[in-house]
Amino acid sequence: MSDQDKESVTKSSGKGRPTPTRKEREAANLKPLVGNKSKEAMVAARAKQREDRLKVRQAMLSGEEKYLLGRDRGPQRRLARDVIDNRYTLIEGLMPLMVLFLLITSATSDSVKNIITLVMIIALITVTIEVSLLHRIIKSRIKEKLGADTKIQKGTWFYVFTRGMQPRPLRIPKPGPRRKTK
Repeated sequence: MSDQDKESVTKSSGKGRPTPTRKEREAANLKPLVGNKSKEAMVAARAKQREDRLKVRQAMLSGEEKYLLGRDRGPQRRLARDVIDNRYTLIEGLMPLMVLFLLITSATSDSVKNIITLVMIIALITVTIEVSLLHRIIKSRIKEKLGADTKIQKGTWFYVFTRGMQPRPLRIPKPGPRRKTK
């Protein structure tokens, strides 16, 4: 570099203030572990939190997209919920059946236990077939409603299974359409 080039390069002026000392930084970062709220302020904060949680829960139960869990969001999952909630399925009876079989097997003979085990295996196979059929129906509805080129969301089969197994009153979001009666 020539002397002329060196002169044309100017130094930056810096940040314009001295570097804070460690003591100053620690003092700035110091925050109380417990807020200095009064008892009334803490009660009011708790009441506001409770009210906010209740509002979010009500929105989740009503199916408001913003408040749903990630597994329940999206148009594909909404269609799947509508298909599952709109029909009677064998999946719904699987959990009560399992509990019943568990109680019966704890108080009966070996031959009855063997029969119950066989019935339980048949029930599981039947439910698996039903879930697979429901999954195919849901896939075709998704393609029909959202377009033939729509990629099916991962985990739809398991979503159908878990949603179907939940007792209807405990489903979140709440079932929308009424069941069909034939």
